[in-house]
Amino acid sequence: MRRVIQKAEASGPHEVLLVLDANIGQNALQQVRAFDKAIQVTGLVLTKLDGTAKGGVIAAIARQCPKPIRFIGVGEGIDDLRPFVAREFVDAIFA
Repeated sequence: MRRVIQKAEASGPHEVLLVLDANIGQNALQQVRAFDKAIQVTGLVLTKLDGTAKGGVIAAIARQCPKPIRFIGVGEGIDDLRPFVAREFVDAIFA
């Protein structure tokens, strides 16, 4: 993918996002490590935060393999993909 993008834009890719399902728990940490090693991940998208998942793995990722969380999915529609705002996320956990 990187080579294909660089054919169209020599300085690309500008962002490499890894999309993770919030329901996979601590396995997400291993996925971040593996994908980062293979493709140099620059940011994360965490989906399915509308269900039973509380996104606790975010703390583990932040501590052990820090990557900025760009977006979170809180539903099934395109409008349910939202920019990640740390303060709002923390407030929701403790609400």
